[in-house]
Amino acid sequence: MLGRILFLLLLFSSLIDTGIAAEWRISPIKIELAPQDKSASITVFNEDTIPINFQVKAMEWTQDENGNDNYFETEDIIFFPKILTVEPKKERLIRVGFKKNNPLKEKTYRLFVEEIPSEQSNGGVAVRIALRFGIPIFIKPLKEEIKWEIKKKAVEKKFFTIEIENSGNQHFYLTHIKLTGKSKDNPERNLFSKEIKGWYILSGSKREFKEKLEECDKIDKIHFQIVTDRFTFDDMLTISKENCGN
Repeated sequence: MLGRILFLLLLFSSLIDTGIAAEWRISPIKIELAPQDKSASITVFNEDTIPINFQVKAMEWTQDENGNDNYFETEDIIFFPKILTVEPKKERLIRVGFKKNNPLKEKTYRLFVEEIPSEQSNGGVAVRIALRFGIPIFIKPLKEEIKWEIKKKAVEKKFFTIEIENSGNQHFYLTHIKLTGKSKDNPERNLFSKEIKGWYILSGSKREFKEKLEECDKIDKIHFQIVTDRFTFDDMLTISKENCGN
């Protein structure tokens, strides 16, 4: 009896594909509406062999005091359709517009395009994974101003920490921060090289980035390079034994 149960469980599990996701993509992956722009469009491509249903929702996008993303329902963004079906190997457009006049400070939103799970599958009993993609929408200000500052840069308890604030009126995307450690014994040699992954920093927001320095006590100086889609900035910190203490 036990052997029969195990056989049935193995047979059932062999019929289930727990990782099936529909094949689709979106273009573009970001929208920026300038003062002269009335609307934009997003194309949803269905690269699968079955029809895919989608639902669309617009959310206002803000960041809290720690740089964490928050989303709220909004009626500022006009979009159509709200529900759509894309046939196999076909594409459909989603039209997007902004209700209000262009602001003095950039407004930020995300348009979430989410797959509605389908019962269709390619055979057997399939568990479909519903994917969702949030397209950033930036309503650009009448006059753009890039302004930012480093609020903190330090090495404390073996951690490199940097806090960056966006004091301008539009976002920037921090792609990465490159760290290079210089050896005390050989200043010409790089002891290590690391990259900290970045993220969007919206207007009026700040974000902290941290990275542990594994061989902190061997480092004399640490060079860091901030790389964004708007600017690049290089700087350096000198490290003492106190910085590397527990």
